Amino acid sequence: MTLANRVALERAFVLHTRAFKETSLIVEVFTESFGRLSLVAKGARRPKSQLRPIQTPTSELSISYSGRGDLKNLTQCEINQHYNISSKVAFSCIVYLNELLIKTLEKEDPHPEVFNQFSDLCNNLSKENDQQKIEVQLRSFELILLQELGYGIDLESESITGEKILAESYYSFDPSLGFSKISRDVSKLSSGFFLGNDIIEFSRGNLNEAGSRKAAKKIMRRALDFNLGNKTLNIRKYLIEKEGSK
Repeated sequence: MTLANRVALERAFVLHTRAFKETSLIVEVFTESFGRLSLVAKGARRPKSQLRPIQTPTSELSISYSGRGDLKNLTQCEINQHYNISSKVAFSCIVYLNELLIKTLEKEDPHPEVFNQFSDLCNNLSKENDQQKIEVQLRSFELILLQELGYGIDLESESITGEKILAESYYSFDPSLGFSKISRDVSKLSSGFFLGNDIIEFSRGNLNEAGSRKAAKKIMRRALDFNLGNKTLNIRKYLIEKEGSK
């Protein structure tokens, strides 16, 4: 609901917060109808502030705000639905997605389909602890996000010839073009190439096999990195360092 430069009762997720002045916050939110926004939540860190719900992680909120500029004023905030994400894998997934949305979505560019998929994913992650199933859901979300950004990946055909991807063949993947069949000896191929069967299984949403999950993750990483350009995802570095410390 909008009135002049005021927006009331808009569904939103918090992507990031940082301290501002003594008691306030700068908040990055992802809204259903208006996309990604930056808000100032004045006094939100005070114990009795009505805006304190903005600090509740993994929650769908109902927010009201006003202002014309790049930094708008949060005026109201209520929790619609809190998702209790207790699994470390699921929580890391949310942190990753929050950063991904900040760095891929332009401000005030609505993507209601991405919003609804994100909401569904939060709900699923609050109920799921199985890492394999979480990976499948994550790959599905990444595909939808790229499609909404205008970057579709053809997982069924070669980029140049248009021929169907064959299960027993190997392919290279150029994020600016797509898949190309490799004619060289498979035994000499590096890990940078993909078995056709894994690509086909990914296109069907079937990632039951470890090889298919690994391939899907590599494909999506290349595609996302291409769309991110010079931007990097800090959560990746954190997770790599964490794994290395074990």
